Amino acid sequence: MVEVARTGFLSDIRGQSTYRAFPDDEFQKIRSAVEDVPSERFRDYAKGNELKRFDAAVADNLPGYDHEHDSNTGRNTVCKLWSNEGFDHSVDLYHADKRIAIEIEKSERKRVSDDILKFIKGGKTQQASRKKIEFGCLIVPTNYRGSGDLFSASMRNLEFIRSILFVEDIAVFGYYDPRWD
Repeated sequence: MVEVARTGFLSDIRGQSTYRAFPDDEFQKIRSAVEDVPSERFRDYAKGNELKRFDAAVADNLPGYDHEHDSNTGRNTVCKLWSNEGFDHSVDLYHADKRIAIEIEKSERKRVSDDILKFIKGGKTQQASRKKIEFGCLIVPTNYRGSGDLFSASMRNLEFIRSILFVEDIAVFGYYDPRWD
């Protein structure tokens, strides 16, 4: 099983009082969804496929969330939040009713910034008189290639741009990637 080694919240950084905290029930569901993924998903398949299989396993463990790479439809249009504006950007998982967007990263720090930009955009755009993204969630490794700590980098990024984040809260899960044992 995949180990969630660290967790954090934007709300802890910005000491918020005017925004809502990340819903605890969803936080627990997401944590369980990550922890229930067998660590073999990272090891037993052709290079690159193991990463897609991790995303798919997390998605399978989260009923109610649409998955960007739904095997039945290819790229799931529900996760393409800005296609009506002519943008092809999407989120990895999305719960339309709860307005929770999840981004799962496996490697590069620069992608975390891209993910946070999606949360900013989602917090500034409306759908049915609500923000498209009210809560964001990052799932990142604490040990990429044995040394890259994307969890700490994510928390530093959130601290740096906390004043321009228009979402209610962002939860960050740092998981231990078994490929780098």
